Amino acid sequence: MSGQAPVSWKTGIELVDEIRATQVQQGTLAFWHLGQASWIVKSPTETVAFDPFLQPSSGQLQRTFEPPLHPSMLDCIDVVFCSHDHLDHLDPFAVEGIAKASPGSVFVVPESAVAQAVGLVGNHTRVITGQVDSTVKVGSMSVHTVPAAHGTGRDPVAECVWEADPIVGWRFVGFVVDIGGTRVYHAGDTSIYPGMVERLQKLEIDVALLPINGRDWFRERHGIIGNMDEREAAYLANAIGAKVLIPMHYDMFAGNPGSPGRLADLCAKEFPAQTIVIPGRCRRWVYHP
Repeated sequence: MSGQAPVSWKTGIELVDEIRATQVQQGTLAFWHLGQASWIVKSPTETVAFDPFLQPSSGQLQRTFEPPLHPSMLDCIDVVFCSHDHLDHLDPFAVEGIAKASPGSVFVVPESAVAQAVGLVGNHTRVITGQVDSTVKVGSMSVHTVPAAHGTGRDPVAECVWEADPIVGWRFVGFVVDIGGTRVYHAGDTSIYPGMVERLQKLEIDVALLPINGRDWFRERHGIIGNMDEREAAYLANAIGAKVLIPMHYDMFAGNPGSPGRLADLCAKEFPAQTIVIPGRCRRWVYHP
C-alpha cells in the first residue's frame, strides 16, 4: 500500500453538520480541536471559535495537515476570539470567511489588532477590544482578557513581551471566558511571566487550553517564536487549580512541535490529581463538571 493514510477525522460539511447538530446540555460544553490553537466550543446558547487557523498550505506555509474545513462553511459562529496578530492565530483567510458566512458574528481581539480585524470584517461594530484585566459581556458570556507573554524579533532569542506597547497597546493576550456555566482559559501564545499564576488563580479556571511547543535558541534564531513547554504547562495548570488541562499548539508545523505524551507522563508523575484531556483531531469532546 502506498500514499498517505486516509483522513480518519471528520472534515468539511460532515464536521460542520456535527457542530450544528450537537445539542449541548446546561452545564456542559462541546469542544472540537481543529489543530494548533484553533478550537470550536459550543454551549447551550453560543458557538464560538478560538484562534481559527484555516489557511491552506502554500509556499513557505507548510502545514502537517490541511484545514479540516473552509471558513465559508462556518455559518453557525457567534463569536470569534483572536489572541494576537500572528497568522496562525489571526488568520485573515479565516476571519474574513467566517465574517461573511456568519454575518451576526462578532470578533474579540487585543488593542493592537483592532484595525486589522475591522478591515477584514468590514464593520467596526462587529469588533470588540479585549481590554487586559477587564471583563466585558459578549452575548451571554463574560469575557476577561489577560496578558500573554510572547516573543517579538530575534537576536538571537525572541524578547518575551507581556506588557502593553506604548504605541499600539496590548499585542498578546489570552481569554478567560465564562460560557455555559464553565470558565475556559484559552492562553493563546504565551510563556510564563511574573504575576501570571497569581492573576489566573483568582479567576478559578475550569478548562485550561495551554500551548506546549516550548521555545529554544535554535528555533527562535530562525524566527520560530515559542511558548511554554510541557513541564511549564503542567506546573501552571496545577498552580492555578485548573480542573482540566488540554494541550494545544503542538501539531501543525513539523519544525515547531510539542508532545502531549510527555505532558501526560509529567502530570502522572508529579501531579497525579490533574485531569488531562487530549481530544482527537476534529472529534467532539464534551466537558462535564
